[in-house]
Amino acid sequence: MKVDLHSHTYYSDGCFSPRELVEHAKENGVEVFALTDHDTCYGDDEIFEIAKEYGIYVIKGIEFSTRCNGEPIHIVGLCKGNKISDALREYSAAFSDVRVKRARKMMTDISNYYNVKINFDTLFVSKSVTRKNMLDNLKANNPDRPFPELKKMVGNHSPCYIPASELTVKEGLELLDSFGCIKILAHPCLIEKQETLDEIIGLGFDGIECYYPSMGDRSDYFKGLAKKYNLFISGGSDCHGDDDSSDHAMIGTSTINEEEFEVIRKRLGIEIK
Repeated sequence: MKVDLHSHTYYSDGCFSPRELVEHAKENGVEVFALTDHDTCYGDDEIFEIAKEYGIYVIKGIEFSTRCNGEPIHIVGLCKGNKISDALREYSAAFSDVRVKRARKMMTDISNYYNVKINFDTLFVSKSVTRKNMLDNLKANNPDRPFPELKKMVGNHSPCYIPASELTVKEGLELLDSFGCIKILAHPCLIEKQETLDEIIGLGFDGIECYYPSMGDRSDYFKGLAKKYNLFISGGSDCHGDDDSSDHAMIGTSTINEEEFEVIRKRLGIEIK
């Protein structure tokens, strides 16, 4: 069984529609995957129904943005019983509005600071506006500016950068608990400061991603942390449907095995036939 527990659609910062993501999953032999769009569960029900047509089981999820020591820390939440709680739906809808306001302010500042063109009419076509949407808008409207230069404009160290969320890691974990989700530390290999990882690892995660496109040779290290802190092993491609980042890959590229998934399946309380 091929299982990928981290992916995105155009309902956050992915390029694929739900159907396109399912089609690519089928092409790559994926039997189970999780949709984990950023701060929204808008597409989860839609993709679950589409995937049935292809004999694929989709786990409904979300990816939270939190912060620690000035670093972005992402948490993948997977819905127990594969059911989205009313509270999570309400949170998702409210946070979409927050992301729109953040994008408008950030892109206005970028336009003024860097003297670049922006088309707000095309920026807000997604249910959850992320930096990927912002960067795509900058690329489309400033073809004469080098891509690395545009990427820095929306980067963490840009003078115009605004964090997507001010949630602490602890707050994010508590929210996901209240929404009936299991909590997975996403791509720990991207955490820059060792002290940050040391600070958050014992805060209440259920699992940790030990397989990730840019993990390199650190998989065994994170498996060791999983054992030390009694966390289950997770992993995924973080598929966005683009090739602009070495951190993302096509769905089915980074997966967990059947034994590793069985632990998660039981925690979720789901049956897959």
